[in-house]
Amino acid sequence: MRTHPFIESVINRVVGISLAVVVWMMYSWLLFCYGGEGIWMACLDGLVSVGLLAVAGFLYGYVDGTIHAWQIQIALAVLVQAISLAGAFELQVLLEQGNAGDFMDSVSLRLVLGILCWIILLQWYRMNRADEPDLEEISGTELGKGQEEAIPVDETFLDRVSVKDGSRIHIIHLEELLYMQAGGDYVTLFTPGGQYVKEQTMKYFETHLPPALFVRIHRSCIVNTEQILRVELFGKENYQVRLKSGVCLRASNAGYKLLKERLSL
Repeated sequence: MRTHPFIESVINRVVGISLAVVVWMMYSWLLFCYGGEGIWMACLDGLVSVGLLAVAGFLYGYVDGTIHAWQIQIALAVLVQAISLAGAFELQVLLEQGNAGDFMDSVSLRLVLGILCWIILLQWYRMNRADEPDLEEISGTELGKGQEEAIPVDETFLDRVSVKDGSRIHIIHLEELLYMQAGGDYVTLFTPGGQYVKEQTMKYFETHLPPALFVRIHRSCIVNTEQILRVELFGKENYQVRLKSGVCLRASNAGYKLLKERLSL
């Protein structure tokens, strides 16, 4: 499964939820003013319509960057709008016993709003994809040139990671650590037995984990090279690292180059 931009960033989650609420309020207000619906019906209608669009937009994040044919993208956009319209129509039939004629009067308004929201969301995904290689390239040069210099000669690497969970302390051995992802000042450690959150930075792990075993393939991801199954290319400069567990992680250009260097590819 791909790393989702809304899952890997708390800020993205907060902003996404906030924008969804704002869009719902605007959608409901427009249906109330121009769609001929009562205030409560407009709110429910907007909740269903925007909710379906939001769910579809979230799921699209898992395949973003893998769909390149414009015909498929258009077909997917049409399908999403059709699902949103069908959900709103079904709601009217169930709660208002409305007819098709009443619903058709507001279809044009619904389509304009739905298509506009979908286009904005796709553009955000595209900008998020385009920005990451640039950010990584800035630090990637320094990382490739002098990662060994950043660690003192007498410094010993970690052989395990301890995570405090309430009154318990989990000890994670490096061979159990599949990969880790950043989320602000916290890092989520992924193991076959589950996930653990540790208050630490990626820079710390980058300089304290054995470089022969762990590689930072992205500004928000460090992977265990022994868990890598293959590296896949999507598009021109989009790389994905597929693990033996089936997890698919995004890699930046700098991370991909560093991975090739470490694996002597």
